[in-house]
Amino acid sequence: METFRFFENTGGMNLRINDVTLASGEAEEITNLHATSRGSWSSNNAGYIHLNGGAPLNSGASVTGLYEYVTLGGASYLMAVAGDKLYTFEPSLGTTTELSASLTAGQRMDFVTFKGLLIACNGVDSPQKWDGTNPVAALGGWPPTIAGITPGNPSIAEIFANRLVFSGDSDNPSMVYLSELENAENFTPGIGASSAGALQVSPGDGERVTALKTLFLPINNEEVLVIFKERSTYILSGSDADSFALQKISDEFGAVSPLSVILVGNELMFLSQEGITSLSTATAQGNITTGFLSDQIRPQIATLNRFQLSGSFAVHLRNRQEVWWFAPDGSATQNQTVLVYNYGINRCWSKRTGITAASGVSMNGNLYTGTYDGVIQQQLTGNSYNGQPICWTYRTGFQDLSSPRLRKRIKDIELFLKQISNVNVTVNMYWDFRRGSSQRQSRVLKVVPDASSSIYNTAIYGQDAYNVAGSSIFRFMPAGSGRYFQLELTGQDADKPVEIEGWTITARYGGYR
Repeated sequence: METFRFFENTGGMNLRINDVTLASGEAEEITNLHATSRGSWSSNNAGYIHLNGGAPLNSGASVTGLYEYVTLGGASYLMAVAGDKLYTFEPSLGTTTELSASLTAGQRMDFVTFKGLLIACNGVDSPQKWDGTNPVAALGGWPPTIAGITPGNPSIAEIFANRLVFSGDSDNPSMVYLSELENAENFTPGIGASSAGALQVSPGDGERVTALKTLFLPINNEEVLVIFKERSTYILSGSDADSFALQKISDEFGAVSPLSVILVGNELMFLSQEGITSLSTATAQGNITTGFLSDQIRPQIATLNRFQLSGSFAVHLRNRQEVWWFAPDGSATQNQTVLVYNYGINRCWSKRTGITAASGVSMNGNLYTGTYDGVIQQQLTGNSYNGQPICWTYRTGFQDLSSPRLRKRIKDIELFLKQISNVNVTVNMYWDFRRGSSQRQSRVLKVVPDASSSIYNTAIYGQDAYNVAGSSIFRFMPAGSGRYFQLELTGQDADKPVEIEGWTITARYGGYR
């Protein structure tokens, strides 16, 4: 007889390898739970609320852009685009101020801030500007005059080498435009190192530019502009028009959308057709290296709707050390799956469902998302999806309990749940890869956060709640025997969060029951 402890369950989801080779701290599925620094998984504060009372910003139009804009004077605004209108939105009050009503409806908006000036572009309308005081207006200097080219309107914006950079011009899909040095309103090329310029990025490859991002190279003490196309990546180096140089760094990976690229330290993380990919300068030589971050969830990546990824986006939650990618799954045309990457805890993966978002932003430590019907939501607050249940699951791999060749039965399981609410937890148990409902054993556990509580009406052998440092210990004994054993924990109560601290399994070798 041997007891196995499972309290360091921080490996996250691992879907890439088969069931019998998962580490004890990894899982087949983790949905709507977040990792804690203690090694537990919690649904506490995993919900969202509707900030504007469920009323759409603009007659049900999608919220196609959210952005935090900080003026030179330090004023902070949450910018929102819905339909043909640009707003500022006050999260604490749920109120809006309309700034413009002249946009083309339904277009995704990309924002940057250049020397305190908000710049917004959507690929259809002329780029817009706002300084926090004066009315919104078209950006001066656009379109530029460039010999042999008729520029369209950009959909991608970035800052590089003290210049505003545009791309995503559907009429010139390989073109990148750089403004004059420190002047966002002159894109017409001239003579001199500080002049504006434009370059074609492999125009004959049939790909379009999909994203721009500035990356700092510590070994050279300089910034480069990373230019993503659909299936290739380039860097533009140099500090002025006389020293700019373009170099291809990958002909395998590109970014699927301008908002799917996130900078974390000196690592660019982005969604490519192949998965979540990274560009890093972490080597001693300072070289830019490419790697996959999503190997462990490759089967989940394979289910994404490749034809709808242009609307995907990512948000970096610095206070949680997480990056969230919102993407469409299966045949969905809207972002309804969230891939959560926790780089602070073992670089582990989990996922979120039940959230449908067209846009998002992290501001003042809060995550805001905009829905396809015009509502702004605050995520990671409360314990329901605006009053509806949050369905969560933690499912282990099949564990051999150190003896894959020996049949065993289980004397008991002790499940440790933190007492944070009165909640029901369903435990499903399986032997030897038999996942059908006829082979499933189920128990319903009731957590009652009361020092004198016990568990009633569950008909489970030996089950009581023993209160140790705010935890309940549930003891039960599954029937049957086999070589491999799997545990699945699920729940779906609104406003009743759970925290799974771990469990022990005591196995007896040999015999049948």
